[in-house]
Amino acid sequence: MTRLKTATLIAALAVPATAMADTFVLVHGAFQTGAVWDGTVAALEAAGHSAIAVDLPGRPGDGRIPGEVTMSDHVANVISVIEAAGPDPVVLVGHSFGGMTISAVAEAAPDRIATLVYVAAYLPAVDQNPGESMQDLALSDRHGGWQADSFVVAPDYATASVNPRDRAALFANDADTDLAAAIAAAMVDEPLAPIATPVALTLARFGQVRAAYVVTLRDRAVSTDLQLTMLGRGSVAEAVPMDTGHAPHQVDPQAMAAALIRAATPEVE
Repeated sequence: MTRLKTATLIAALAVPATAMADTFVLVHGAFQTGAVWDGTVAALEAAGHSAIAVDLPGRPGDGRIPGEVTMSDHVANVISVIEAAGPDPVVLVGHSFGGMTISAVAEAAPDRIATLVYVAAYLPAVDQNPGESMQDLALSDRHGGWQADSFVVAPDYATASVNPRDRAALFANDADTDLAAAIAAAMVDEPLAPIATPVALTLARFGQVRAAYVVTLRDRAVSTDLQLTMLGRGSVAEAVPMDTGHAPHQVDPQAMAAALIRAATPEVE
């Protein structure tokens, strides 16, 4: 059964060093790049772990045509990073839309993952045909901060973006003014097709992998209510709360690293 720790526990944690070093592969969400994990990578490495931040296909300057990027491209890219990290299973972390990607990776290659960690992330239901997309889950969220014109689709339907007016309020409502402005300014256009692609998960493959969820308690982009609904469907072994908005990895990377380490560590019964 999922148990929520208190938010004050995570707030009090320093990043613990450990005798058993894990490799964390960190997957960003929509409208962001792997650079958002820089502070968390540094904190995990300081605690004795390895950490690799992935850039999903379709980021500016990667040479890909955004309108041709697919969810399969995202999955192949993450699997290539995992394979390059070595033979041992990794802790695979997904933030927001990154939860869709890591779920699909777990379905494709469950033996390469020790633990999945969802951070304020979309988590599709298991054994549902044809599966759920991020679009499906986002449209079901009745408690977030998105307005009718917050999600902006490009005229050619190749990409989507977040209305600049709403970026700080949705992604950085708990950040100071300067950091909120920096988070908003760094946001990028997102290939649209993967957002609308259903991810089908099976108990036989995805269900083999231990999963944990970092719940963000002041989130306006993926509401806490939706997060609890998704993790409550039975795929998650443990939930760890953070008293933050949608981007704890940018607002408080030390606490984010501590939460990831805690989430990646199975409880001893």
